Amino acid sequence: MNIFGILKNLYTEKQTNWLLDIEDNDIQPFLIQRWLCMNDAIRVQTRWLDKYVFALPPKMYLSLAWSVLPKFQKTPYVKYIKKIEEEEEFDFILSQIRKQFKLSDNDYNSVKDRLLKGIKEDMPMWFSYYGIPKRYWKKYHLNFNLIKEYGRKGKEQKGLEAFGL
Repeated sequence: MNIFGILKNLYTEKQTNWLLDIEDNDIQPFLIQRWLCMNDAIRVQTRWLDKYVFALPPKMYLSLAWSVLPKFQKTPYVKYIKKIEEEEEFDFILSQIRKQFKLSDNDYNSVKDRLLKGIKEDMPMWFSYYGIPKRYWKKYHLNFNLIKEYGRKGKEQKGLEAFGL
């Protein structure tokens, strides 16, 4: 029996006869728990079952899950939860900043707003320092030749002015 057959029985069967037909190696408590966690209607029960995923033998965990979960007429539709991929506006430079300063997730999230504010205030300086490709300069309507000016203090003196005359 596959994982979806087991889930169907957990949600709908009122008798435990189906538990006897399943072999221990067909039961994967971690995967069952993962699918159960995606259903908001049984959030309380799955949180409680979380403690027993690795502590109990597979058949015992399945029996416990069956006894705790409320029974439905049919297996509820549960949308698979995916990681939300949000692309940040300045992700191309933030990733380099994060790598340079070795920022962990919490550190990065706490300073991200300040970094974005700093980048927006002086884009040519940040873009020059990190060597951002020309396409991003064009995207933000910046003069790419400013990259050549990065790090220079001012104009070099030539002629007699170089000696203070």
